[in-house]
Amino acid sequence: MALEADSRQVSVRLRRLPLGPVMAGGAVSGFVGGLFAGCVLGALAAWFAGAVLDWHRQLGFTLGVTEELLPLGEQVGVLQIMRDLWFLVIPAAGLLVGTLNGLVGFLTGGLMGGLFNHFAADIALDLDVDER
Repeated sequence: MALEADSRQVSVRLRRLPLGPVMAGGAVSGFVGGLFAGCVLGALAAWFAGAVLDWHRQLGFTLGVTEELLPLGEQVGVLQIMRDLWFLVIPAAGLLVGTLNGLVGFLTGGLMGGLFNHFAADIALDLDVDER
């Protein structure tokens, strides 16, 4: 014996959006996009640090000049750390950019929810309700 659900269509009006879930959704979507972009930027920075160090080594060997006279010569230590600890640089950059982007998404969600609540009141929605 199978019971069939009686579904009917109901028309409702959406008067206000709750700001908390809208802002949380903006923060999560901003963080995820920022995490990806930050990891890509961190990988590029680590690769660039290695490329600059190789260029410095080759230029110093070819020209016979000291590192201090080369471009970015004073930052060789920082570049070596970035190249050697790439497995920490990439996620750290991802988390930093993700957090900043999540904050922007959080504020954007609040702004959009506030604008919706102010200007777009009484939006009509059609819902299907299943009675059980």
